[in-house]
Amino acid sequence: MRRRILLIVFSCILLILSLVIFDRINARNAAPMPVPSVSGGYYENGFTLRLTAPSNGSIYYTTDGSTPTADSTLYQDGIPLKNRSSEQNLYNSVQNVVTDWKNYTPDPQPVEKGTVIRAVFVNERDIASEILTQTYFIGLQPPERGYTLSLVFEYDDLFGEDGIYVTGKEYDEWYLSGDSSTEAPVPNFEKKREVRATAELLGESGDILNQAVGLRLQGNTARAERNKRLTIAAREEYSGSNTFQAALYKGISTHAVMLKSYFPDTLASRLVSNRSVSVQGSIPVKVFLNGEFLYNSYMLERYDKQYFRQHYNVDGFVLVKDGAVHDEDTSSADNIRYQEYMGWVADTDFSDPQEWAAFQEQTDVQSYIDYIVTNYYLCNIDLSDNHNYVLWRSTSRGKSPYADQRWRWCIYDIDALAWMPYRPKYGNVVEINAFSNDFTFDLDSTTLFRSLKSSPEFRERFVLSFMDMLNNNFSPANVEKVLADYGYTLDWLDGFFRKRPAYAVTHLAEEFDLTGSLETVTVTTAHPEMGSVTVNTSLLDLSSGSWSGQYFTDYPITVTAAANDGYEFVGWKGDADGAGETVTVSVDGGITLEAVFAKVQ
Repeated sequence: MRRRILLIVFSCILLILSLVIFDRINARNAAPMPVPSVSGGYYENGFTLRLTAPSNGSIYYTTDGSTPTADSTLYQDGIPLKNRSSEQNLYNSVQNVVTDWKNYTPDPQPVEKGTVIRAVFVNERDIASEILTQTYFIGLQPPERGYTLSLVFEYDDLFGEDGIYVTGKEYDEWYLSGDSSTEAPVPNFEKKREVRATAELLGESGDILNQAVGLRLQGNTARAERNKRLTIAAREEYSGSNTFQAALYKGISTHAVMLKSYFPDTLASRLVSNRSVSVQGSIPVKVFLNGEFLYNSYMLERYDKQYFRQHYNVDGFVLVKDGAVHDEDTSSADNIRYQEYMGWVADTDFSDPQEWAAFQEQTDVQSYIDYIVTNYYLCNIDLSDNHNYVLWRSTSRGKSPYADQRWRWCIYDIDALAWMPYRPKYGNVVEINAFSNDFTFDLDSTTLFRSLKSSPEFRERFVLSFMDMLNNNFSPANVEKVLADYGYTLDWLDGFFRKRPAYAVTHLAEEFDLTGSLETVTVTTAHPEMGSVTVNTSLLDLSSGSWSGQYFTDYPITVTAAANDGYEFVGWKGDADGAGETVTVSVDGGITLEAVFAKVQ
């Protein structure tokens, strides 16, 4: 027994000694990341940045975005930081970012510049720390709205001979040879390739995000533009995580974002965020490449697996983009099923109630209607079955209300309003009839819309939903509030949202052969805090106690009252009476309804 006790004691002593030795070895091997005296951000005056690390090693740093190593500048006694904006542009002076680059002259005007500090600590055992990346802006103003996005990368990865942002060596040799008899090599920026970078997102109080990411170009024709769209993705191979380490969009965990400079995409998503369509969260960002200003943009969520898991609680899904299942071979089962669905829709007469019922089993009709109304209203004539067309469905049924295998639509690439005003052939943009026109695309040429108009129920639902959105989502009052969040007024785009309603109702009447008159519907309540009212598909803003909108007399409207907790719905007054929460009424001659609520006794 005594021997066993001694053996146990001896084993414990050995274990303790082993842990102490292990800790000392770890301490010797430890290489903590350098600590800056001041975090990255905006500063009024220049200063000397100090970096600290343990005494058993050295700090090395770079200021050009490159990865620091033991061959980089040795840190000794601080790094002076100043306003560098007067220095010659580097990234904005690159010519071969477009195909015909000999005829492209970059603007020589210096742009705003910050300083990117990247530092590494290497200890006495040549073990390197993780890399510190911080961006400093001296004497510059932070953006009034949104954040600063500092993208840090190796120069050659974007602008070198094999860089993803330029035409590249092979193309340039062909271009300079003047040999038009041979086919042009594919420019680098047309190839789908990703490079490693660091994304630093700066807010008022410093870093919101600072993470190694994958960086690639996004879009089709946009790849050939000077200011290209970028996609930023979290990768486990770069940072140990496939999601960003900060919740960027109201608590949503995000895998990837995309940069788009055009405002209408952001505006559309905000205006219809309460409808039955998927929208992309959006954040204004001021983008810098290795400290040099590139452009002001919007950072949008990307439609991917993480997006649908987070927003709809579905794991398996099929995403269709531009007429085919995204990232799948055209012969895949999902692609075949989608093509069969579209073929069936094209060949079906939906005036048959059974066919219409079959369509509803496979499709979220309200999602489709909201999608089409949004594209119409914002004059999106850059849309077809195979172009800028995105929809999805879950692959299995489950507890989520969205796990029903029905097709739903995504608001995507609605930026025509950004470029049409600058192309004379489109004339006065506010007058464009996106249902039917002489331009490249119109909604009448899309398969679903063309076929579904044969259904009387679809026609009624579409007309009522169209007016719901016109009266609420696209009302000048609502648009004005959203525009103000981005520093605009209703004068934006020559007062587009003031003028569009008049053309919209005319186009709707022509498209659906409406013969009735347009009448005013007014809904009131004396106590808006007690309950809410919905007209057809829209929850009304009754904060002032009153709401008004217009509807065609061709179809009756359905109005529903709902009491808040602690209150009850008493009944209707005005042009509808009774205690039923839901009433369907004609709008002939215009109507006024009052919803009466009371406190539960």
